[in-house]
Amino acid sequence: MRLQSLLAISPAVALAGKTTSISDWGDNPSGLPAMLVYTPDKIAEKPAIILGLHPCGGTGSQYQSSTPLPSYADKLGFILLFPTSKSQSGMNCWDCHSAKSLKHNGGGDSQGLAGMVKWTLTKYNGDPSKVFVVGGSSGAMESNVLAATYPDVFAGAASYSGVPAACWAGSPISTPASSDLSCPMGKKASTFTTQQWGDLARDCYPNYNGTRPKMMIVHGTNDQAVVISLLRAQLEQWSNVLQVSFAKNVTNDPITNWKKIVYGDGSKLVGYEVQGGGHIPPFQSDATLKFFGLM
Repeated sequence: MRLQSLLAISPAVALAGKTTSISDWGDNPSGLPAMLVYTPDKIAEKPAIILGLHPCGGTGSQYQSSTPLPSYADKLGFILLFPTSKSQSGMNCWDCHSAKSLKHNGGGDSQGLAGMVKWTLTKYNGDPSKVFVVGGSSGAMESNVLAATYPDVFAGAASYSGVPAACWAGSPISTPASSDLSCPMGKKASTFTTQQWGDLARDCYPNYNGTRPKMMIVHGTNDQAVVISLLRAQLEQWSNVLQVSFAKNVTNDPITNWKKIVYGDGSKLVGYEVQGGGHIPPFQSDATLKFFGLM
């Protein structure tokens, strides 16, 4: 499994806000390191919150530098959180495999990440209906996990080169060095049914009957690290959970060589197939934030 762990660094942009390191947000059962909190100079009255999750091999600081989101926060007044994962066998990757992380309040990374958001909501009087998570590769995988384990916390998620929630279940670790790569290499995607994928997500929070997060799924056709069949698998999982059906494809949306895959009216689930795209396609800020309802 080839690892392309980090997005290309964006050109330097003069930011008006500040970045603060926070290590004492409270609920943190897996012992995650300090998170970075980016607050714009002018915070909205009840700000939205976006959790940004780095790929394998990355850090919160690196992911903050590689996404244009801080400049959008300066314009729109939302707050950004950039945590760093613990190491798995010498590589910073999110826990997308353990029973603890794949259960609501199970004691894993997902619980600590939800705890960061809850702390931020209280600290900055945030809007609990506008909490979102975005990520690339391992961060995209954990975004799916959070959408399944904490649908009561997150209103939406954007997955750039991810896998379905609980796809890594049963693997000893969720990194490119794992002895079980049946998830990212597509073996499970070739055998699991839509209903099975949906059940895996629902099992992350048994008996939950509330609102589910809206999902944006992005994947490149030439991704060698997380194969393209995982795009379909994610869409199958969330179309089953959200109870929406495929409606149409839109070519060259939002940019050339991107195909938008619309489910229902497009408000709950959309996919993007990037023709010729590799691992972690370029982050589309406008399309992502518009899908979240922040623009």
